[in-house]
Amino acid sequence: MKAKALIEVGFYYLIIAACGWFTFEYFEGESSIARFFYADLAMTVVTFIFSLFKKNSSMYDAYWSVIPFYFILAWYHAFGGQDWTIYHWSAAFVVSFWSWRLTFNWGIGWPGWHHEDFRYVNFRHQFKQYFQPINFSAIHLYPTLIVFASILGLFWVYELGELESSGLFWLGFALGIIGTLLELFADRELIRFRKRPNPKKEDLLQSGLWAHMRNPNYLGEILFWFGLMFMGFGYGAPWYTALGPVGMLAMFVFASIPMKEKQMMKKRPEAFQDYKRRVPMLLPLGRKK
Repeated sequence: MKAKALIEVGFYYLIIAACGWFTFEYFEGESSIARFFYADLAMTVVTFIFSLFKKNSSMYDAYWSVIPFYFILAWYHAFGGQDWTIYHWSAAFVVSFWSWRLTFNWGIGWPGWHHEDFRYVNFRHQFKQYFQPINFSAIHLYPTLIVFASILGLFWVYELGELESSGLFWLGFALGIIGTLLELFADRELIRFRKRPNPKKEDLLQSGLWAHMRNPNYLGEILFWFGLMFMGFGYGAPWYTALGPVGMLAMFVFASIPMKEKQMMKKRPEAFQDYKRRVPMLLPLGRKK
C-alpha cells in the first residue's frame, strides 16, 4: 500500500536526519560550513544504504527537497533563531515553502516501492554490474553536492555576513517565491492532465503554462536556486556562491531536460516533435505556428 510505503520512507528520513545531527555535533569546533557539509555527506551515505536495502534508488528522490529544510532547522538551532530578523525569516520562508511544496508533490506522485524513476532504470540497464558506483556517484552524491553548493550563500545570511543590499536580498526573495509558485501551478496542471477522463497514450499536455514553455516546472526550480544566490549576495556572499546555481542551470539544460524529452519522444514521437518545434524549452519567448 502507498500509505504504508510513505510511512516507511518518513521513518527512514527521520533516521537520516538523526545521523546528520549526530555528525553535525561530532564535528563541533570545525567551521559551520564544514559541519553542515560533513552532516550532508553522512546523510547521503545513509540514504544510499537504504536505497540498497530497498533495491530502489528513488529512495533518494525526496532528499533533494527535504535537505534544505533540514538546514533551516539547523541554522535556527545553531545560529540564534530567537534573534532572527525579517530577512532571516523571509529566507527561511522561501526555503520552507519550496521544500514542503516539492516534498508534498513528490508524495502525491510517488506510487510506492514498486516504482523507480525511469532514469535510474535506464542506468541499471546501461551499466549493469557497474550500476552501483553510478548509483552512488551520479544519483546520490552529485545532487547532494550541487544542492549544497547552491544553498551556500545562505551561510552568509545566517552567520557569516551582514546585510549590505536589501535590494539584492528582496530580488532573491521574489525570484524564490515566483519560482516556487511557477512549479506549484505547473505541477497542478500536470496532475490534472494525468487524471483526465478517457486518456490516450498519444495525448500531450499543451495548455496553461505548458502552452508557452515545455518545462515550466524546471524554470521554476532554476529561479528558486538563483533566488537563494541573490539573497546571499544581499548579505555579502562571495562570487563563488554563484557556482552552485550556475551548475544547477547547466544540469537542467544539458542533462535533466534532454533526458526527459528523450523519454517523451520515445513515448509520443509525432505529438512531441510538433510540440518541441512550436514551444520554447524554458523561456516563454513566443510560440511558433
